[in-house]
Amino acid sequence: MGVQFNAGSLSFWIDEVGNLTRLTDAHDTMYDAGKDSPLLRIVNDGEIERPCCAAYDDEENKISLHFENMGVWVHIKIVLKELYATFEVAEITEINGKCEIDAVIWGPYETMISGSIGESVGVVHNHRFAAGLLSLNAKTIGGWPSELKALDFAEAPFADGKFEYRMSTAWPTAKGSLLQAYARNRAKGGTRPVWGIHDVEVPSLNNEDAAIIGSKVALFGCAVEHVLETIEAIELGENLPHPTIEGVWGKVSPAANQSYLITDFTEATIAEAITYTKRAGLNYVYHPDPFAQWGHFTLKPESFPNGDAGLRASVKAAESAGMHVGIHTLSNFTTLNDSYVTPLPDNRLQTVGTARLMEAVSESESGELVIDNAKPFQVELHGKTAIIGNELIEYDSVSESEPWKLLGVKRGAHGTAAAAHTGGSEIGRLWDHPYHVFFPNLELQDQYSDRIGELFRFTGLKQISFDGLEGCYATGQDDYGVNRFVKRCYDGWSKEVINDASIVVSNYAWHIFTRFNWGEPWGAATREGQLEWRLSNQRYFERNFIPPMIGWFLIRSASNRFEATTLDEIEWVLSKAAGFNAGFALSADMAVLRRNGNTDRLLESVRSWERARQIGAFTPEQREKMKDPRSDWHLEELEEDRWSLYAMSISAPLECSPEELQPGQPGGADWPFFNKHNEQPFRFCMRVTPAYGYEDGYIKRPTFCVGGQYMTFETEVRAGEYLVCDGDRSGRIMDRNWNVLRTVEASSIPPIVRAGGQTISFSCKFEGEPKPSISVKISTRSVPEPVNTVWKNA
Repeated sequence: MGVQFNAGSLSFWIDEVGNLTRLTDAHDTMYDAGKDSPLLRIVNDGEIERPCCAAYDDEENKISLHFENMGVWVHIKIVLKELYATFEVAEITEINGKCEIDAVIWGPYETMISGSIGESVGVVHNHRFAAGLLSLNAKTIGGWPSELKALDFAEAPFADGKFEYRMSTAWPTAKGSLLQAYARNRAKGGTRPVWGIHDVEVPSLNNEDAAIIGSKVALFGCAVEHVLETIEAIELGENLPHPTIEGVWGKVSPAANQSYLITDFTEATIAEAITYTKRAGLNYVYHPDPFAQWGHFTLKPESFPNGDAGLRASVKAAESAGMHVGIHTLSNFTTLNDSYVTPLPDNRLQTVGTARLMEAVSESESGELVIDNAKPFQVELHGKTAIIGNELIEYDSVSESEPWKLLGVKRGAHGTAAAAHTGGSEIGRLWDHPYHVFFPNLELQDQYSDRIGELFRFTGLKQISFDGLEGCYATGQDDYGVNRFVKRCYDGWSKEVINDASIVVSNYAWHIFTRFNWGEPWGAATREGQLEWRLSNQRYFERNFIPPMIGWFLIRSASNRFEATTLDEIEWVLSKAAGFNAGFALSADMAVLRRNGNTDRLLESVRSWERARQIGAFTPEQREKMKDPRSDWHLEELEEDRWSLYAMSISAPLECSPEELQPGQPGGADWPFFNKHNEQPFRFCMRVTPAYGYEDGYIKRPTFCVGGQYMTFETEVRAGEYLVCDGDRSGRIMDRNWNVLRTVEASSIPPIVRAGGQTISFSCKFEGEPKPSISVKISTRSVPEPVNTVWKNA
């Protein structure tokens, strides 16, 4: 038997033994890479079986696959539509009740298509023709069951991949690529790898998604330029989540990758936060940490004394100003102060496994507990906490041999009450995490989703990031746990909500997520924080048809480790965002925004750059040059929607120290300098750095000599202060947070820095003990390039 089917522009045959063969596009180009691509495989007790024969019923549009070894027929309903085909497990017939299968695997389907592998979206293409496999419900998982060894042809490495093979719907092979998905019989419990831990006890489910029957996928092929319109047709045709942003499907909406301000506003300061957001030309203000507890997601009383109603009032204030509000969560992470944990722990907290007490224990006993199963308590997690009835206990270790004992037991942990327990009582090892949290099981996790949905409906919130979404893996239900959590939230908020997540992107949840804003700024300079990660993300977004984002960036106050944020740092961020047409988050506490004297200039720069990016004012050539992480740029606004763009060169700090001067000798240094731009006025930023942390020192009469021309400032600059000259005669003396203390006029106009190599000399008088040191950054700029939308019509 051989039956031909069309899935959009992709034609294929299903042969007499159930293999997908002769994959071709509309031009009859052959793309199949072998005959190891059955429509469906089945799994039982770790054994994978492919069908031995296939029968097609054209009246019912059904193909039946026979699996001889396991004595099973799987009947698959096929629906052919204009742009795609769907396959659904309609019935499973077990001959003589021989076995109850554990899972089905769609494929993997081998193709000769290579070039771009969209591991999350499940689309591969060669920059001309694309083929894709989409999961059509939450229980159908893009990827490969974690407990099974990958097939031989699937073991090619994916150097640029973001995810492991088991989490990837698409994957490269030696001959091209593969597409794959699976569904489990979740009505069967058992043990399997869970979140990096082997042989975890996974309970059975009895919900609507437990059965394999109903698992459904879509297969399609089309020209690359039609991928997104084809996926949108599948979403609409198959009742998949289809979120919109400003009325446009989220994957193509220009508003999907808009930037936003992250700040810790309160009921009392929301108006101030709105002012900052408006000054930056942004439409979303986002709270990074609004909750006192995760689990019940109770708002911090010091920030929102009126609880949900206070947050609702804050949202309304923002909406009246034409803005929206978002919040950050840690998904199903459950803090130890939440009432799901204390004083009465919920019995639906997730365990790694359970045991039974071998002996009764009174409420006052401590030290050790005798149990019948040590395995769950030997697992390496962050802490060692167990639940017995309404009591939590902590233990130090497990005995090395039978009788198994928990040693160093502390009773009534985390505010729970010690109680007597009979022999045979169940004791469960709680799944915890270095964030000092526990996790819910799937039933309890549903309540978390419901609470998030309720909060969004009541308050009018419009943005969320599901940070820590990997915590859903603790349920033991792999990406189904993720899909269920996100889909239930999506159904609950019932309106447009921009959403993203931590590094978890299941094939099904791809449809719900708006974008992913990966890249963190903590503990690193602006230009260095996770730079390679941010750049590799752009490649991931492109091959997975995801609106691009470049992560979070900080506006800082000065600290012992970092200087306060400067304009050139922010313009570096903004130029990379423009180059990749990517959005970003600008994160700053309210106190920092008030403290940093550059705040107005920084936010105005954000407004200008983001406006130019959003209206497409940069040329493709300009964008390509701005992608270079080594490049710096400056944008000056001329009039509405017209700018001048300058390539900037900023020197490394040029140092001058008083440490080796003779008594009475004035300080000085000669610095070699190369200007790769045209000649221009001298621009610099001088920092006076305290010695050993003491700010008693200062310098007098800083003087620069360029090309024989001197420029002297008759002033003192104290340790911890800056002297800045922007190419005119005026100098600004600023404190460590860039607040202007005073202005001083130089002895002459700035000297001219000629093109090419030269020496720049510096001198000053060092005063005080200990004497400070000097560092100077010199900047030059190119001739301006016009930035506007005229080029589009040229």
